[in-house]
Amino acid sequence: MKTFVESLSIGSGAILVAVLSVGVVLLLCSVLPVTLRSLWVVIVPFIFAYSLYWLPVWLGDDPSEYSPWAVLFVGAWFLSGAIPSALLVLILRKRRTK
Repeated sequence: MKTFVESLSIGSGAILVAVLSVGVVLLLCSVLPVTLRSLWVVIVPFIFAYSLYWLPVWLGDDPSEYSPWAVLFVGAWFLSGAIPSALLVLILRKRRTK
């Protein structure tokens, strides 16, 4: 697992976070109340991006290697998950009103 996470580039990690975020947001939107949908768009991608980036440190790597790049990677991965999740919520909202 550690090797897989360390091998992620900014692009491949972004794709992984986007796919995971959309899947989890879709699941949460179908199970939980409608009022929480906007919250899932922000929380779910951030949790995936943050966790995926810092996982090697939690598994024993030196944090000084990861700290300088944290804002770039976590930010890019967060946006790659938040944007499609927001589009999904908008589609679900329009579908619900019809």
